[in-house]
Amino acid sequence: MAKSTMAGGGARKSVKSAAKAPVKKAVKKAAPKAASRVVKKAAFKPDPPKVAVKKVAKKAAFKPTPKSDAPKDEGLTTPERPQVDPAALEAWRSMPEEQRAALREREAMRAFQAAAEHHRARRLDEAVKGYGKALMLNPRLPDVYNNLGVALRAQGKLEAAIACYRRALSLRPNNSGVYSNMGNALRELGRLDVAKASHQQAVKLAPSSPEAFYNLGLVLRDLGEGAAALSCFDRTLTLNPEHVDCHWDRSLALLQKGDLEAGFEEYEWRWKLDRSPPRDFAQPLWDGGNFKGKTLLVHQEQDFGDMIQFARFLPAVKALGGTVVVEAQPELTGLFSTLEGVDKVIDKGAQLPDFDLYVPMLSLGRLLGVTQDAIPAKMPYIHPPELHPVQLPASLGRIKKIGIAWAGKPTHQNDRNRSCPFTHFVDLLGLAGISVFSLQKGRPIAEVAEAGAEALVTDIGSRLKDFAETAAVIQQLDLVITVDTAVAHLAGALGKPVWVALPFPPDWRWMLGRRDTPWYPSMRLFRQRRFGAWGPVFVDIRRALRDDFLGG
Repeated sequence: MAKSTMAGGGARKSVKSAAKAPVKKAVKKAAPKAASRVVKKAAFKPDPPKVAVKKVAKKAAFKPTPKSDAPKDEGLTTPERPQVDPAALEAWRSMPEEQRAALREREAMRAFQAAAEHHRARRLDEAVKGYGKALMLNPRLPDVYNNLGVALRAQGKLEAAIACYRRALSLRPNNSGVYSNMGNALRELGRLDVAKASHQQAVKLAPSSPEAFYNLGLVLRDLGEGAAALSCFDRTLTLNPEHVDCHWDRSLALLQKGDLEAGFEEYEWRWKLDRSPPRDFAQPLWDGGNFKGKTLLVHQEQDFGDMIQFARFLPAVKALGGTVVVEAQPELTGLFSTLEGVDKVIDKGAQLPDFDLYVPMLSLGRLLGVTQDAIPAKMPYIHPPELHPVQLPASLGRIKKIGIAWAGKPTHQNDRNRSCPFTHFVDLLGLAGISVFSLQKGRPIAEVAEAGAEALVTDIGSRLKDFAETAAVIQQLDLVITVDTAVAHLAGALGKPVWVALPFPPDWRWMLGRRDTPWYPSMRLFRQRRFGAWGPVFVDIRRALRDDFLGG
């Protein structure tokens, strides 16, 4: 996860620990030169950036301090012009220009310091206003432009953030930290080649900075330059062996290239990330050995798709011992009750039964020694319940039933890239010989009506209560076309034909350059060729649907 460096008048200090002394020192100078520390980030899991004078997490969305409600029964009023003390005004006018400049500079630094305090407290609106005030008083403060860019990036105003970074560099051209911050914002916008150049400049200016190499590695991975990305990550870890985020992103790069053994080993660093603390159990962690006569708890972690993907390992776990209890999200427990090798399924949040050992679901690949050539691929490994309430209408003639989904869970850190507008599916609806059923959940359902396609798509998703019911519907379909969501994993686990539209760059599990995947033999992958370009993907899908699936 890429982070951003924020200057606060001090050199290389975190937001929480920044001392006031460096700020006071900077007040005395016309153009303070607070040293910037290069930082990391938005995974690709965007997270607001962490900052040096205050670390802002790139991963979780930041909620600004709410403003007080404006009166609902009164219009806007024009503020009265402040009264000016004539004597003070005359004193100001009679003051030498050098003295007036010094006073403006001092007030600018006071505004800068106050804004940095707001920034440290994550009051971003107030911070942005304060930085603006400082620049009004003295527009030649590069650190203020840098901090303003960090705050704007945290607010999602990436273009404005980049403009601020460029202004900072115009005043202090050789600032590695600002180049790195700008590269992070460019990466979020998908301008990967320009981001790469910015990070390369950061590395050139700070060749001993682990953060500079780490951020460069992130964008190289996004560009599909896996070997170069791993080289940067290795360099980062040489400079800082305990760089937690780098270990985590290195694991994703290894998994993406298909090195599951090394990737899953490095994947265990996820428990040292601030955003994913390990569960606190008194019982020991399972080491992958025989547990005959004991009860093993396989506990829930991450999202629906991850749980479905790794559920394939549960029969192999059961073969090593006694009782297997699986904890899952309530939406999955009905479906997981059909899994082979599972003795009991419980809802996440419910009281846990007695158990002797525990293991996180996504650690099973490492403990079982899974490699790319030995991924359990017995399909289906998930089955819908025998009794289910949703039946699709019978087809007339040779009509094919196709299910679609175009948006994932909005809280997913990469959802804005992996999800696409429903309008990209509209051109598929013109093909003869198909009946289309929407498996979509949530607010994106409304996009069908907005596109005027209600007569061409039957809404099923809004009627489905959990993944067991969704599985029952997918079982009745001939094909599923979806973006990278839990629906893709579910259809693949059911052994149903499923076509997945993937963003650029893709998630680690889909690797690079392949149209198939060892995880799901019935799956076909359609990839973006460049960031955000869904059009060509759906041209390929329509052609395949017409020529391959419907037979011309």
